[in-house]
Amino acid sequence: MTTGFKAGDLVRLKKDSWWLKRSRTFREMIADDSLVLVTDSLEESDLFFYGHVCSTGEKHLWSSDQFDLVQKASC
Repeated sequence: MTTGFKAGDLVRLKKDSWWLKRSRTFREMIADDSLVLVTDSLEESDLFFYGHVCSTGEKHLWSSDQFDLVQKASC
């Protein structure tokens, strides 16, 4: 099941995910307590979204199955 995050949503990495434990590159890219602001989605997929890492300012394409919703966009 996908969550289909929308622009303006605030999300956080899931803490107990196997991919976070196995991927050194991913751990170096983002701390497990970092928040990500969803900036855009892909029309073709509810699974992927673009997000801005709040702690570093980096922007990436993410998979929504790696994140939990912290706060939905207000509008």
